[in-house]
Amino acid sequence: MSTSSGIKNSVLLIVEKCILLCLSFLNSVLLARIAGPDIFGQYAYILSIAGLFLPLSVMGLNNIVTKYVVNNPHNAHYYLKSALIVRLCGALISIALGLLLILILNTENNANILLLIVLQSFSAFYVIEFFFLAKQQVHILLKIRLIILLALNSLKCIVILNGSSLSLLIILQGLEYVFIGASYILVYVKGKHHQHIKRNTSRRSYIALAQKGKWLLFSGVAATIYLKIDQIMLANLVDTRAVAYYAAAAKLSEMWYVFPVLIANAFSAQLSQLKFNDDLKYHLILQQLIATLTLSALILSITTYFIAPSLIALIYGSEYSSSATILSIHIFASIFIFQRAILSKWLIIENLYKYSLVSSLFGAVTNIALNAILIPQYAGVGAAWATVISYMVASYGFLFFHSKTKRYAQILHLAVLNFPTLLKPFIKQLRLVKK
Repeated sequence: MSTSSGIKNSVLLIVEKCILLCLSFLNSVLLARIAGPDIFGQYAYILSIAGLFLPLSVMGLNNIVTKYVVNNPHNAHYYLKSALIVRLCGALISIALGLLLILILNTENNANILLLIVLQSFSAFYVIEFFFLAKQQVHILLKIRLIILLALNSLKCIVILNGSSLSLLIILQGLEYVFIGASYILVYVKGKHHQHIKRNTSRRSYIALAQKGKWLLFSGVAATIYLKIDQIMLANLVDTRAVAYYAAAAKLSEMWYVFPVLIANAFSAQLSQLKFNDDLKYHLILQQLIATLTLSALILSITTYFIAPSLIALIYGSEYSSSATILSIHIFASIFIFQRAILSKWLIIENLYKYSLVSSLFGAVTNIALNAILIPQYAGVGAAWATVISYMVASYGFLFFHSKTKRYAQILHLAVLNFPTLLKPFIKQLRLVKK
C-alpha cells in the first residue's frame, strides 16, 4: 500500500465530503434563516443531546478493526463480525440510556431526542467501512453512500423550504444512519466477504474485542462530551437562541473537521504496516501528515479570523451578527483538532489506548469547568473560548504528563519545525496522482 494509494483514497473521500458538506451546510443556513434562531437552536440542541450516545454504537472499535484486518487479512471476517456484535450491544445500551435520559429531562423535545437516538443506533454497521478502508477499497462504498446522502439532504432542503415540522427534519437526519448502515451490509454480503471464515466467533471473542476497545470507548464518550456539551450547557444556562448563535458559528468552524479525519483514516492501514516493517518511513509519514494538517489549520484559522463578520453577515444575515465574534475565536480550535486526527491513529498503532481516554478526560473536564464559569457571563463567546482551550489541553497539553506520550510531542515538534522539507515529497506525490 503506497503513499500514492493513501492520497488517492483521501482525495476520493474528500471530494465526496465536499459535496455532502455543501448540501448539509446549505440546509443548515436555510433552517437558520427561514425558521429563525428559536427552531434552529432547538434542532442543534437535539442533535447535541443525541450525539452524546453515538460512541456506544462505535464501542471504540473503528480503527482497531482496520488494524486487525491489515495485520490478519485471512481472518478479516472473524474480527469484523466480532466487532459488529459488540457494537450492536452498545447500540441497544444507548437506546436504553436515551430512554432514561428523556425521563429525567422532561422537555418538549423528548420524543425527537429519543427518536434520533434509536435511528442513529444503525451506525453500528458503519464498522464495515473500516474493513474496506483496510483493504484500500473505499470507492466500493463511496458511490452508494453518496447517492443516499444526496437524496436525503435534498429532501431536507425541500422540507425546510416548505416550513415542515422539526420532527420531520429529525426523522430525515436519523434515516441517514439507517440507509447507510443497511447499504453497507448489502455491499458486504453481496461481495461474499462473510463466506471467508477461517475462525468462528464466540462469546469469548466478543468479550476480548470489547476489552480491546474499552479505552477508546471511554475516550469517545469523553471526547463527545467536550464536543457537544457547550451547546447543551448554553441551552440550560442561557436559552436555545444562544445555542442558535453559537451553532451558526460552530457549523462554519466544525465543517472542516472531517478532512483531517478522512486523511488520517486513508493512511491508517499504511501506517500500521510501516510500524512493523519500516520504522524510519513510519515516522517520516507521521511528520508529513502532521506538518500538512497543522499548516492547513493555521491558514484556515487566520483567514477566518479576519473575514468572520463579513462571512456571518453574508451567510446567515444580520440577525446572527453576534455569531461573528464566536466564529473568530472558535476557528482556532481547528489547529488542535487537525493535529488530533493523527494523534488518535498514533495512540492506536502504538497500543496506547488508555492515553486516548486520558486526553479526552482532560478535555472534557476542562471544557465543562470553563463552560460553567464563562457561559453565564459571556454566553456563546465564553463557550468558544472554553472549546479552544479544552481542545488544546486534550490534543497537546496532556502529551507532557507521561513519558510514552512525550514521544508524540517530539514527533509533533519536529514536524512543525521542519515542515518546508517534509511537505516537498507530499507535493510531488500529489502531482503524480493528478497525472
